Amino acid sequence: MCFASADRLGRCSRCACGVAFVDTSRNGRREYCSVRCANNDAVARHRERRREEGCPSAAREKP
Repeated sequence: MCFASADRLGRCSRCACGVAFVDTSRNGRREYCSVRCANNDAVARHRERRREEGCPSAAREKP
């Protein structure tokens, strides 16, 4: 049995994910189906910004 109203249904904001979920957060502003999708989306946005700025990728230096 589910007590959530229809306005608590959402769809993951990540482009590569189409999962539907029930928003059980207190304020009802959940955007992603999981923490993994939220992180993957944040990483993709960060990499896109870096590419647009023309920043070279940070090479890892060996100690």
